[in-house]
This record gives sequence, C-alpha cells and structure tokens, in this order.
Amino acid sequence: MSSTYAERASRLPDAVVWTRGAVSPGADGAGPVVLPDGCMDLLWTGGRLLVAGPDTRAYRPGPGAQGPWAGVRFPPGTAPALLGVPAHELRDQRVDLADLWPGAETRRLTERVDAAPDPAAALEDLALHLASIRSTLAVYQRRKVPGAAELARRAREALA
Repeated sequence: MSSTYAERASRLPDAVVWTRGAVSPGADGAGPVVLPDGCMDLLWTGGRLLVAGPDTRAYRPGPGAQGPWAGVRFPPGTAPALLGVPAHELRDQRVDLADLWPGAETRRLTERVDAAPDPAAALEDLALHLASIRSTLAVYQRRKVPGAAELARRAREALA
C-alpha cells in the first residue's frame, strides 16, 4: 500500500473500498482529519478489524493510528444490517469488531485479512459475504421459514 489515499467503487452496490498507506503524524502526533459523511466503515489496520460509526464531526486519529489502513465505506443505513449493530450506538466512535462480534470469529476474520496480499480486497470480500448471508436470511425471515434463527447462527459460524 502506498502512503497516499485511494478509493474505488466496491463490488458491493453503493459501497466504496479505500486505502491509505502509512502517514507521518502531524506536529501534534495525530493523523489526517476525517470529515463527517454519515457513513459507516469496516476498517482494517495491521492486526485489527474495526467499525467506524457515522461521524457527526471531524475525526482525527491519535498517535499510533498512522496506518496503513483499508476500509469499506457503506452508504448511510446499510452497515447496521450487515454488521448487526444500530448506527446510533457507534456514532462518532471507532470500535473493535471483537467488541461487537464473538472474539474467536473476529480473530479468524482478522487473520484472514492480515494474511491477504491485498487487505482491501479481502475486506471487500468479507463485506460481500456478509451481504450475501444477510440477504438470504432476510428472504427466509420474510417467508417465515422455520429455523431461520438457527440458520443465522450457522451462517455466522461459516463466515469464520
């Protein structure tokens, strides 16, 4: 990953995949400013998966958060269904995915992204897989298929 910021359209409709290489901290030790856009992001940075809640004000990463980074930015309203957490609970926060999902599952997913030659592509694959699972489960739930809750549990286990 280079030290610059780049983004591209995701294979997930309306989402954006972005990368930022390691950056030099400012005079105060903080990284570049992230402007609020109301979106939520699934983030990766060396050994960590995080979720960025929708920002209502500018965010500046503190010392030690200089990257490299990869992210999938979801349009407003879409990430809560994929990640299983309401947007308002994450507003103006960066939260470890392990705080939202089972630790063992999150460790396996983090290892998968860490080992990938292109972490941004691996993160996008994870988001696409989540979207596929959620879409299938929504159909089952709308049709009131018996066992939909058990299917959801098994799908989460299969993801890891």
